[in-house]
Amino acid sequence: MSENRPSIAVVGGGFAGVGAVVMLRRAGYDDVTVFERGERVGGVWHHNTYPGAACDVPSHLYEFSFEPNPRWSRRYAPQEEIQAYLEDVARRNGVLDRIRTSTEVLSAAWHEERAKWVLQTTAGEHEADVLLTACGQLSVPSVPPLPGLDDFEGPAFHTATWRHDVDLTGKRVAVIGTGCSAIQVVPAIQPKVQSVTVYQRSPGWTIPKMDYAYSERAQRLFERFPVLQRLDRALVFGFMEVGAAGMTNRRWLLVPFRAMARWNISRAIKDPELRAKVTPADEVGCKRVMLTDEWYPTLTKPNVELVTDPVVQITPAGVRTADGTERAADVIIHATGFRTHGFVAPMEITGATGQTLAQAWAGVPRAYLGMSVPGFPNMFLLYGPNTNGGTGSVIYTIEANVNHVVVALRELERARARRIEVDAARAEAYDRELRAALAGTVWHTGCTSWYVDADGNDPNQWPWLWSTYRKRAERIEPGVYELSA
Repeated sequence: MSENRPSIAVVGGGFAGVGAVVMLRRAGYDDVTVFERGERVGGVWHHNTYPGAACDVPSHLYEFSFEPNPRWSRRYAPQEEIQAYLEDVARRNGVLDRIRTSTEVLSAAWHEERAKWVLQTTAGEHEADVLLTACGQLSVPSVPPLPGLDDFEGPAFHTATWRHDVDLTGKRVAVIGTGCSAIQVVPAIQPKVQSVTVYQRSPGWTIPKMDYAYSERAQRLFERFPVLQRLDRALVFGFMEVGAAGMTNRRWLLVPFRAMARWNISRAIKDPELRAKVTPADEVGCKRVMLTDEWYPTLTKPNVELVTDPVVQITPAGVRTADGTERAADVIIHATGFRTHGFVAPMEITGATGQTLAQAWAGVPRAYLGMSVPGFPNMFLLYGPNTNGGTGSVIYTIEANVNHVVVALRELERARARRIEVDAARAEAYDRELRAALAGTVWHTGCTSWYVDADGNDPNQWPWLWSTYRKRAERIEPGVYELSA
């Protein structure tokens, strides 16, 4: 550690990585290096370029509070604008030269004697006093191991690795999955394909997105009167806090959301058989609630078929389901989500005792406030375990994370220490409090979702309001961290 400020390594160049380096620099920490395996910053917004890709959080909340953008073209920003925004934030804050793109961190190990993190990267070794992981939850695509997948004679790809060289015009397309990416992709490709067959494992609830373009006049108003954008942001946040309350400890608040979700189906689908297929049996919010105005109308188009029989095999010419039917396909698109419980995968992190983070978690990721793990000093996870939610903006969470890191670094400097580590007993007490609160939430009412694993463990969700998270993260309670030389 330098005489004045620690050196910091950040793994990941998406919203968390860019937000971290900008906020740390503003707090006076200049020795920050960000490693991004992609060829440019952006993270999920750089990699997910499928047709229809857009945010499902209103634009004025899906941005850094310290970098408002009055020029969003739509209420819900499309992928290319979000990518451009993130690059612009990095450029205007002078941090692009601190971000090493096309550089993957393979492993990170704590060296006790030197009180340093040693990173092995594809560009060589790097040392830092503090390690921040900003890998994101939605970075490693998940493709189910379907029998025969390698035998398919046409192109097959995941939405996160979209094949722009494959022209879908006039093709018979199979889309496997009906989650967040599918409900954007299918309406976008439906007008140009010969047919699209959608394979659904189980339906999810949706509510109207009510997306629209911002006029030039509206953009000028936001630009001239920033208070209007802040007011809109506050109103959106307030609405999402109501949703968070309904999903956690005030379940009666879900009644209007349930009514809205049912109306979203009934207004678009008149066929009782199709309506039954898309209507979930579980509680609204148990799975991720999706926002859409186009999904249900698209399912009624003559060239769209929704199949609910389980997929059992990929054949050379198409997809076979459990009822024995084989449907022909020229292209297969996997809209099957991501491996959401890895947090830092595939990077290996080794702590002070020689134990890896994967071993410490033993299959269930746990961290104090989603950021700190006993045995891993001078390390903070950004957007780590249990910092997700059924509502809210990940950008809000990331800012709360980095604010906590800054407070922790100030404590490190105040004590003239080189090492800061969360107390194991305090971390365990926090985890017990968290699990007890999670048990009463909507996410544990019996559905199958990416939030909860096969054993009923939930390493994803925050069981209180998001304003509560920010309040808890903005200060350090006495005794939570151990400081040493």
